[in-house]
Amino acid sequence: MPLPASRLLTLPEAAAYCRLSAPAFERACPVTPLSLSPDTRLDKRLLRYDRKALDRWLDGLSGLTDDAADSTDWAAKVFG
Repeated sequence: MPLPASRLLTLPEAAAYCRLSAPAFERACPVTPLSLSPDTRLDKRLLRYDRKALDRWLDGLSGLTDDAADSTDWAAKVFG
């Protein structure tokens, strides 16, 4: 699967990038989406996930960085 063309991803795009359903992605992913709106409470449609931040999280899960300790048992978070 090719990389998404844009760096900032919507929730469905970020979930697909990680090969998870949107609900599973929201449960498992510790990456906080960026707000492109001054008041996120009014417009959640402007939340975006930074693809590079997702890559760092996934690298930690894979043991490719020192962040692996922050990614404790993601499968338990996703699948209960």
